[in-house]
Amino acid sequence: MELSPGARKEFQAFGRAGGYERARRLSASSRRSIARTAALTRWTKERFGVKRFSALGLPGAEMLDRGLRDAAAEVESVEALLIAIAEPRLRREGVPVPRMELPDPEMRCYRLLEAEHGELAHARYNALRHEVTSFADACHLVRARGTEHAS
Repeated sequence: MELSPGARKEFQAFGRAGGYERARRLSASSRRSIARTAALTRWTKERFGVKRFSALGLPGAEMLDRGLRDAAAEVESVEALLIAIAEPRLRREGVPVPRMELPDPEMRCYRLLEAEHGELAHARYNALRHEVTSFADACHLVRARGTEHAS
């Protein structure tokens, strides 16, 4: 259905006003979280061609998507802490990692896993670290193939 230019202009004005009203009702941290998540999604789409890494089918991509979403929302979760731990490697592979100013993310992550898994926390921690490394390795290969095709 094609809208007339006048109707389109009316819808745009209404939508913009509604967006501003919604933003006014949100807290500053919620607005920041939404903006960071939107920027993360745009950056990922620009660099990898998809909005979420899980669409690429890489190992550990679902966990990485959750961690990036939590990091953008400034939520301290196991996934977000794993992202903070692997930040240098992930950035090298082109993953847009939000900055998290958390002291000692390794210990924080281990404590969260210990609370959830008890004595199995160490094994779970190692498995998750390997999963992030597998993702970074696969991400490197995807980017290397992309540059080969571009040449």
